[in-house]
Amino acid sequence: MASELDGRKKQILKVVTDDYIASAEPVGSRTIARRYKLGLSPATIRNEMADLEESGYLQQPHTSSGRIPSEKGYRYYVDALMSLRQLEESEIELIYTELEKHQREIDAIIHQTSKILAQLTQYPSMVIGPQFQAAAFRHIQLIKLAPDTVLVLIVTDTGYVENKIIELENEISDAELDRISYLLNQKLRGVSLKDLKTSVIKEIRSDMALQDHFFSEALKVLIKSISEHPHERIFVDGAIKILEQPEFSDVLKFKPIMKALGEEDCLYKLLSSNLQRGAKVKIGSENQDLGIQDCSVVTAGYEIAGRTVGVIGVLGPTRMEYAKVLPIVEYTAAILSELLTQIHKRNC
Repeated sequence: MASELDGRKKQILKVVTDDYIASAEPVGSRTIARRYKLGLSPATIRNEMADLEESGYLQQPHTSSGRIPSEKGYRYYVDALMSLRQLEESEIELIYTELEKHQREIDAIIHQTSKILAQLTQYPSMVIGPQFQAAAFRHIQLIKLAPDTVLVLIVTDTGYVENKIIELENEISDAELDRISYLLNQKLRGVSLKDLKTSVIKEIRSDMALQDHFFSEALKVLIKSISEHPHERIFVDGAIKILEQPEFSDVLKFKPIMKALGEEDCLYKLLSSNLQRGAKVKIGSENQDLGIQDCSVVTAGYEIAGRTVGVIGVLGPTRMEYAKVLPIVEYTAAILSELLTQIHKRNC
């Protein structure tokens, strides 16, 4: 893609995009010549903009003589042209201080993260809590409720507690249940929950379960309990801020966005697709399957002890202030990772 644009066209695409992001008004050649020191005449700029439009990087709204970036133009801008804004000291202090205040409780720090993102970016923010299956076992307890009924209690290293009542095919004694609890903790402490279906559990089974019916049954219950676990909590903040964007003054445009922000399944799909290290930007039609093709979404995964366990994100118009939002999202994810890792170390 880079070979399609020479230096002059890159320069003009950048200033058109910067100007449109700031003003929400189509940009004309005279505006560029007047506002930016490019050393080019309005006629030359106009010709270059026409070439950029023909190549699909700019487009012309029906009611204006100016141009605005297309999705292709935004993608090129994000990938190759924009200059990321450095965070201000006040922003850095706010992010760390506000998250550190809520460090003692996972739900509280996750909720505060969504509030900070909305406050600093002025766009709707979303945070998915640490994924249950991305966590590791910290403690397992089997509690007998009746001769053939057991409560399985799972505590993860991310602080989640999961419990499930199971009925056994045969009765079990307290001593046998205590022994199985001990063996499960010995074998599974520190093992990732998602590894229960992999070779890790096969090794454990071959080592112990072949000669122990109840141990094998307990493993099956753990696998079932984890597979049936509902998806994690999702926190949304600042949804109403999308109405402040001129693109969404039309109810037909903002209605599907508000609908998406109110549906956990939609948000889960949107965020969990970036359960990986680093930031990711999805622009316009890249979000079409979720009904928010008029929006861009910036996400970043956050970690606990080196494992990516959740995602934070910001949603805005395709005219989003990418250069401002990206560093905020990346830094917030880094601080959240640092503080959650401290919680993890205290719990281990």
